[in-house]
Amino acid sequence: MDFNIFLEELKNKTLAKEFFLLFLVDLSHLIIKFIICLLIYYLGLQLFHRILPIFKRYSRDNLIDDSLRRFLKSVSNVGVHLILLTFCLLILGIKESSLIAFFGTIGLGIGLALKDNLSNFSGGIILLIFKIYRVGDEVMIDGSSGYIHDIDIFSTTIRAHNNDLIHIPNGKIVSDKIINYTKTPLRRLDLITSISYEDDIEKARSVLEELLRAHPFILSEPCVYSYVHEYADSSINIALRAWCKNEDYWTAYKEIMNQIKATLDKNDISIPYPQMDLHMNMINKEKDS
Repeated sequence: MDFNIFLEELKNKTLAKEFFLLFLVDLSHLIIKFIICLLIYYLGLQLFHRILPIFKRYSRDNLIDDSLRRFLKSVSNVGVHLILLTFCLLILGIKESSLIAFFGTIGLGIGLALKDNLSNFSGGIILLIFKIYRVGDEVMIDGSSGYIHDIDIFSTTIRAHNNDLIHIPNGKIVSDKIINYTKTPLRRLDLITSISYEDDIEKARSVLEELLRAHPFILSEPCVYSYVHEYADSSINIALRAWCKNEDYWTAYKEIMNQIKATLDKNDISIPYPQMDLHMNMINKEKDS
């Protein structure tokens, strides 16, 4: 009996005009607040993108490092989204205490799930503080060589010599070996050339050293030198060492590599290919007739 009364009362309340009126008012209010949130989010992002070029000009005039500028841009982009999201949630009626508890819970969950990314973030800060490399530096990291293209919150992007973009986590970079070729003004050219065992080693060394000295980008000091690097199975490998300015390295490397074979051919010195000498001893056995 009580249950029937409850259903009747619920039916009367639901079908009452006041209920629909209040529902429409609340719905309209929610839609208006949602539209306001979208406008604030959109206008906030537009304002951020308008201010960003001013910051770029100011930082460039004040000689702020390009790597730091890119890193701050990445951090500020995430920060702006979080601030706008917080404002929108407050406008929608979520209480401050609930919002703090919500972000605290989300932050704890994200921290546990993304602990590797947190180490990448701290790695990025370490890279910028100690200035291990900057945007534009030529480096070798984790076996990948190229030029620093971008330093983000969580990763560093390298533009390889074939124009590929390689993304490496900052946490891995901090714990790995880093070679920064741009840090020093001079760079050594290391080449290995093979000659056959029939050729004159001293003549080959003299010819190759002269080739290096004649190149306009090779420095006279430190001096050019060579030595026998290895007595291999099919060749004698000669190591060539020369120095050039850092910015001239790849031009000198490519031009000298293109001239080595022609120089050796001109002086009757051969570059052997892998070969194997096979000796067979023939044993003739007489068969009993």
